[in-house]
Amino acid sequence: MSENIVPLRQRGEERSALARVDAAAVVRLAGGQATSLQAARTEVILADLREQRDQMTTLLADLRGRESTGEAQIDDANANLIAVINQGIVQIDLFVARAQVLLAKVTRSGPNQHEAPEQPLADA
Repeated sequence: MSENIVPLRQRGEERSALARVDAAAVVRLAGGQATSLQAARTEVILADLREQRDQMTTLLADLRGRESTGEAQIDDANANLIAVINQGIVQIDLFVARAQVLLAKVTRSGPNQHEAPEQPLADA
């Protein structure tokens, strides 16, 4: 039952990422696109993660497609960027996998059933 309650935000929090996720989740829930507020939130987060992954993949393709500049510092910086972007994509893939497990769990339990406490999406 508490899953249907959207927490009120204090002044200044309207622009926070959490408020944006909640607002988008409420729209999904009201439009019948989700079975519960928790499922709607998870779907919004999944969509954001996938969008960020797509952006990183595009950037990675651009960096990989560049020819060597002949300047060691620039080429090293590009190689380091490629490595870091690869690591970021792997992390996003892990977050997506965890969020999909959470979404399946939330969807199975239904909107009015008590759920076990949530586990964090990823270990820090």
